[in-house]
Amino acid sequence: ESDEPIKKTSQLAATSEQQRFDPRHIQLIIVADHAMFVKYNSDSTAITTWVHQIVNDMIVMYRDLNIHITLAALEIWSNGDLITVTSSAPTTLRSFGEWRERDLLNRRTHDNAQLLTAVHLDNLIGYGFVGTMCDPKWSVGITEDHSTIHLWVAATMAHEMGHNLGINHDGNQCNCGAAGCIMSAIISEHPSYQFSDCSMNDYQSYLTNHNPQCILNQPLRTDTVSTPVSGNELLQNSANPCYDPATCQPTEGADCASGPCCHDCKFLKEGTICKRARGDNMHDYCNGKTCDCPRNPHKGEHDPMEWPAPAKGSVLM
Repeated sequence: ESDEPIKKTSQLAATSEQQRFDPRHIQLIIVADHAMFVKYNSDSTAITTWVHQIVNDMIVMYRDLNIHITLAALEIWSNGDLITVTSSAPTTLRSFGEWRERDLLNRRTHDNAQLLTAVHLDNLIGYGFVGTMCDPKWSVGITEDHSTIHLWVAATMAHEMGHNLGINHDGNQCNCGAAGCIMSAIISEHPSYQFSDCSMNDYQSYLTNHNPQCILNQPLRTDTVSTPVSGNELLQNSANPCYDPATCQPTEGADCASGPCCHDCKFLKEGTICKRARGDNMHDYCNGKTCDCPRNPHKGEHDPMEWPAPAKGSVLM
């Protein structure tokens, strides 16, 4: 197996090149480690909402490759880690892959597993093996929960899954029509929804040369997650009523699927508090148009409780 390092980049937007590729379907399991459980104050519901936001972003990012992502299960290690999670991303990812093969695959059918950790990784925010999709041990990646903005974390996880799909880092000659692309080796403050022309060529070559079989089958509609459970258990087999995983589209009449400004598939009305003030700062309010919680424009330049934007040059693998 080969592995590849990364760094930080990007911007929003999405072109449509779906017609270039036949549809593929990735049944994804995300594992949140015990550090995540501690970071989110033992609140499994908060972790679940966060993961749904990340997956929703990834679904949009992968549309150009005609890849449909289904969250087959979320596992929260609330009782303690089932492997040793350290700041060494390569070491931890190898342990995670070995655990996936001997344990997780025996409990739940899936194509790819991503470890979401709150452990600060040494010089990295993500790491993934290249060209390993469908491999029982190495179809895995690790992402640090490095931002309070779910798009940034989603861009990192999408990058690592891209490596699993045989996609290498973009060179200077690669273009996606945005300031940065998903597979850029460096991540900036505006993550991209877009794969570059180089990424699409890498992916096409991977399909031609390896033709991974596990992503050919379309998952069942019930293969998605919703409500959390206590303990180290899989969250599975209960569909999000706002989202149809088989079509990758919102259900009829739904505005949104998850998020701090989404309730019962509808945007919360303008003026609803979505983030309460801390210290001398101000509340943030829903705008009635998005599921995210927009930052109050009257706040100070820095919210003392928010993590800083990722530094230029932060490394992905």
